Amino acid sequence: MFSADPNLNLTSICGGNRGLIERALALQAQGQNLVLAIVTATEGSTYQKPGALVLLDAGGVRAGVISGGCLEPELELKAREVLIEKRAQLAEFNTESDDDLVFGSGIGCRGRMWVLLLPQSARSTAPLLQALVAAQQAGLVLTIELDVSGDIGAGRAQTTTQHWTWNSAGANSPTHDAIDPLEISTTAARLFIAATSRVLLLGAGPETPSLIACARQMGWQSWVVEHRGRWSQLAHRAAADHVIELAPMAAHAQLQATRFDAALVMSHNFSTDLAHLRSLAQSDIAYIGLLGPPARRDELLAELGDDAALLHPRLHAPVGLPLGGQGPEAIALSIAAELQQHFARYAQRVKNHD
Repeated sequence: MFSADPNLNLTSICGGNRGLIERALALQAQGQNLVLAIVTATEGSTYQKPGALVLLDAGGVRAGVISGGCLEPELELKAREVLIEKRAQLAEFNTESDDDLVFGSGIGCRGRMWVLLLPQSARSTAPLLQALVAAQQAGLVLTIELDVSGDIGAGRAQTTTQHWTWNSAGANSPTHDAIDPLEISTTAARLFIAATSRVLLLGAGPETPSLIACARQMGWQSWVVEHRGRWSQLAHRAAADHVIELAPMAAHAQLQATRFDAALVMSHNFSTDLAHLRSLAQSDIAYIGLLGPPARRDELLAELGDDAALLHPRLHAPVGLPLGGQGPEAIALSIAAELQQHFARYAQRVKNHD
């Protein structure tokens, strides 16, 4: 899933945090010392919010952003200082004043942002990067606590199964205990890094290449279930992360223990879609999309009988936001847009709950 191949073409890697992690591992494999910048707090209007990540090296930004480009030059200067001093820095970006609009960044966002820059060694032992890799591979939320006023940059991170600690140089530090959710230091920033979203495509068709490309750009993982040779080969050529060449019942049995954030029923075959919907009715997947017009949806639901009630209110049919346009590319875009809306709303609910 994550590659540390030093020959990796960095222009072809995924977007989002998944892409950032892949870039970090590839640069580490080339012997590069890195800086991970994390937005720890904001006030007012800002381009990014707490938890946003940026990857930098001596050459500048490699993945992620904190602004539309106006603040990155200063961030890059601070990252070079961090690489030289091998010690974390906390930077404040203030764009609230009229002076900033005229003489400063010119961003006009009227906000303040605090960004912690933490060095990451070229060795594969940098704990924060290890934590990000492990959490994303396991599909788990990562909780990070960072000291922002005492031993700046020292911190700890944990998932439900593991924890990591580090000092202000970004190196392993066993002196920091695992995070206690009931006792958060007043000098620390507590952040949550969402897991990589996993999308299950049940069936392949003309929309598949564009939809997988959208998923890759957003940093999602794509799994395709398709037992028909012509269409499974299409999924392989589209570079899906996983292609399961099994019929519906066998595929769902194999994937039963795998977490998915969304499932899309899109085989363009009535009986195959029906089989997928029967299995999904018994699942706990929060978002289920069905490709096709309302009349076809109603026929499928009628065939499902009592199982149809188990799909509500998870079922989105016809799947996709009504963006307009025709053809497989427009359909894929509308589906990706609705998925992004769903994932963002879910992430906000999780954040509010925590």
